[in-house]
Amino acid sequence: MLPQFAETELDPAQTIAATRLLLRIARVDGARTAEEIALIRQFYETGRAAHWPAFTTLLDDDSSGELSTTFTQVAQRELVIATCLMVAFADGCLIAEELAAVHAVAGEIGLPAKRVDELLALVKDYMLAQLSHLPDAGSLAVVAGELG
Repeated sequence: MLPQFAETELDPAQTIAATRLLLRIARVDGARTAEEIALIRQFYETGRAAHWPAFTTLLDDDSSGELSTTFTQVAQRELVIATCLMVAFADGCLIAEELAAVHAVAGEIGLPAKRVDELLALVKDYMLAQLSHLPDAGSLAVVAGELG
């Protein structure tokens, strides 16, 4: 996860709601790839307690309920949106429909569209930094071009 959110905590209800939102983003392109599911599972399981529902029960659960008051802190909303963006990129590209879905989620949880665009830039920078170990600058340039 982005280092900016290392100290941001979600309670169980927030984590479950966020996981459902992440799964919503994964469904946008109809693929719901293994990479997307692995990222979402990691997000969910990192803080999971024994009394939480099993991750598999959330996979086909579309209910997210009223979200405008779920994430009480700005950092929590930003964490959710940044993670939505990472899920959207998990299959290798962010398509317009995924970005629109992330903007819709941001609206539901009360995060301004401008901040979504700023978080998108942070996520792209983070992803490029994670790939800095590529063997040559040409490979990194190709990936950077794909991130657009």
